[in-house]
Amino acid sequence: MDSGNKKYLYQAFGLKIWSEIPLPELTEVKITSIGEVDVYIEFAKLEHIAEEWNIAGHNFQYRDEALLFEIPDLALFEVSYGRQITISPKYGVNMARIRLYLLGTCMGAILMQRRTLPLHGSAVMIGQSAYAFLGDSGAGKSTLSAALANQGYPLLSDDVVAVHYTKGSAEPIVSPAYPQQKLNAYSMDMLQMESAGYEVIMDEFKYAVPRRDQFYVDDVPLAGVFELLPTPENNITVEPIYALSGIHLLQAHTYRLALIKRMSMLQWHFSSVTQLAGVLPMKRILRPIDGRTVHNLVDTVLQTVNKGVSQSI
Repeated sequence: MDSGNKKYLYQAFGLKIWSEIPLPELTEVKITSIGEVDVYIEFAKLEHIAEEWNIAGHNFQYRDEALLFEIPDLALFEVSYGRQITISPKYGVNMARIRLYLLGTCMGAILMQRRTLPLHGSAVMIGQSAYAFLGDSGAGKSTLSAALANQGYPLLSDDVVAVHYTKGSAEPIVSPAYPQQKLNAYSMDMLQMESAGYEVIMDEFKYAVPRRDQFYVDDVPLAGVFELLPTPENNITVEPIYALSGIHLLQAHTYRLALIKRMSMLQWHFSSVTQLAGVLPMKRILRPIDGRTVHNLVDTVLQTVNKGVSQSI
């Protein structure tokens, strides 16, 4: 383990994070008091809890606001009260793999426990607003957001888009995640980006691409959602998504959706996506399966946004 006695302070998803494990992907911050910390990440033994909860027989157990799960040959993780992530790693494991689960499943659970909706997608800032790109794996979310970032549109998130509301407001807000993207070799080639020098992300066969110079650090109002849908057609088509279909879309593209039921949050989830679908313009972009149309997609997104900024994207 690489923690020693040093503690690290970061910001991600609008949260200040105090960690015993270095998280180089995140943005470092300073605080004036421990009371500013939103989330603690610590090492501790969890084997006794795992045995008591029979985690080996039923992974992803949830009791008393605490989610416990095990990744075999890696670690036990506990996520509790929207404030605490506890890690019990196996001996000699690679901490880069630990970070994958910390910044993925664990942070997804933290956001849910804090009643922040985590959508599985990417988001960029166009003008003064955030736009999210949702879709299945391979739909081109990261590639499109990378192409936009390369053209000067700041990245807000890649993989998890954290959506919440400020007190007393019905306007959805995106809190930026962290300044890194995960791009595969095919996407790097399409974007004419050299892969040499980038770290390969374990288990994902993607490159970790830092985006500190193309990253926006403050909360941004969410003005619209695009669903990316690859099709056999040769043309790019944009069509509206209406409220009921929008609810289903947001449900389907919630990050780590299975945790919603596991943590008994179905009612909150349905209420959240219904509220969001009721106020948020949404479009579906049907694109050719050949991903080499990414620059045409960028033009389509920008034209669509500029056409109807406040009404229907």
